[in-house]
Amino acid sequence: MWSGIGPRLSLLVATGGSALVLVAAVLFGEYGATRALAAHERLIGNDLVASVDRILNDVRARRRTELVALVGRPCGDVRRPLAQLQTYVRYVRGLNLVVDGRVYCSSGLGQIDVPLSVYVRSTATGTSINLLPQTPFHPGDPVLTMFDATGQGTGILYLIAGTYIADALAHGVRFSAQHVALSLAGVGLLTDNDGFVPVPKSAPSYTTNVTSGAWPFSITLSSSPEFASQLRWQYRLYSGAAGVLLDMLIITLYLLAFAPDRLLLNAVRRGLRQHEFHVVYQPIVDVASRYTVGVEALLRWDHPKKGPIGPSFFMAEVETSSLLAVVTGFVLRTAVAEMSRHAPTLPLRVAVNIAPGDLERKGFAAEVLAVSRTLPGGISLVLELTERFLLNESAHTMAAFRALKAGGVRFAIDDFGTHHSNLDLLSRFPFDYVKIDRQFVSQADTGGAGLIKAVVSVAHHFGLQVIAEGVETEEQHQALRAVGVSLGQGYLYQRPLRAEQLVRQKERR
Repeated sequence: MWSGIGPRLSLLVATGGSALVLVAAVLFGEYGATRALAAHERLIGNDLVASVDRILNDVRARRRTELVALVGRPCGDVRRPLAQLQTYVRYVRGLNLVVDGRVYCSSGLGQIDVPLSVYVRSTATGTSINLLPQTPFHPGDPVLTMFDATGQGTGILYLIAGTYIADALAHGVRFSAQHVALSLAGVGLLTDNDGFVPVPKSAPSYTTNVTSGAWPFSITLSSSPEFASQLRWQYRLYSGAAGVLLDMLIITLYLLAFAPDRLLLNAVRRGLRQHEFHVVYQPIVDVASRYTVGVEALLRWDHPKKGPIGPSFFMAEVETSSLLAVVTGFVLRTAVAEMSRHAPTLPLRVAVNIAPGDLERKGFAAEVLAVSRTLPGGISLVLELTERFLLNESAHTMAAFRALKAGGVRFAIDDFGTHHSNLDLLSRFPFDYVKIDRQFVSQADTGGAGLIKAVVSVAHHFGLQVIAEGVETEEQHQALRAVGVSLGQGYLYQRPLRAEQLVRQKERR
């Protein structure tokens, strides 16, 4: 169990974690949808680039040898074979021969005389393409021109009908694109509806641009709002479902980790109301004389179904909850009341366990002092600090220490040698007793006496008395006495008893 985290904090962490998961799921859904939309558009763009590449490559390759052979010959001699060759070259609206930068022969019009610069931007050796909104002989019909130069200003001019390119681009529209266009840098766009948009005239907004690696053009496109909305809805649905599943997992983990603690604390609270708790007392004896000089008040729970329950089962959870004040107050008031009732026959000091959280609690010192004043004269109160958690040297804690010490309350550090207990703790806090943990006492007669002797020496250095817990055998008793332990506690002397039983036990002796 995560007993280091309070129930309220754990609930806040679980609630905050669930909310963050849902927010993260929504953001992840948006991110995923954006990436999926971009990937879909790139897929369409790559497919369209490949289609236009095939068109351009096919146009340039078909019957090129025969066409090159016609360049430079008189138009009257080559018009018929030029027209025949056009029927073999797909996608073109016309084939033209060029010499000295002039288009002089057309497969459809015969002899003409038009500057090559009307059709293309470059007449250098190689192959170039251009977009035109129209030609001198076909106004209003966009065309993609290709000039295959066989020399400077000489070669073959292909006029590829814009409708062929638009038909290829329209495939993108059928795959959920809203706007698709072929773009030539510095020239303009040829859209999927066979429209020409010059640069820098405003054009539809495009979100994806895919450039051809073979030709100087690119395909620009954007998805339709309907497709984008549907894709985002799907991703929101999937991410939302994943978020809900993660939230269910967080809730399940929270219930598995914290619900037992909450149920246990509720049971403790109910047990206090129904008087299921009581206090027993284990004598603390003078090791030299075996005379009882004090008792330790120990909390016990008589559960109606589970029977007797020791504090080790529930105190770790109580110490990190708001119940700590209630439980500590119950033990303190019960012990003081019962000791006061049997004052003539019971020991001179009573020890009550507290936690570091008690010292940090506002009003704790005043509460303890008010209760301790009801003790009969000659009986003192000792607070045993169970150091499961590191004691905080805060101003409030030190003020509580000083106020209690000034009021006659003494302090013992419990389970010394385990958890966080160390020499620095003894020097920083005004303890009166050091309690050696039972795990060291159990080795007192089997080689562990040297360690206990060292603890005794340190305690005496700080002016503290030493109490050995868990003394169970005569051999342990003798070993503890030999190393200078002054006080002992354990089954060898007496098991914990109710106050009335302790009185009767003492009277019989």
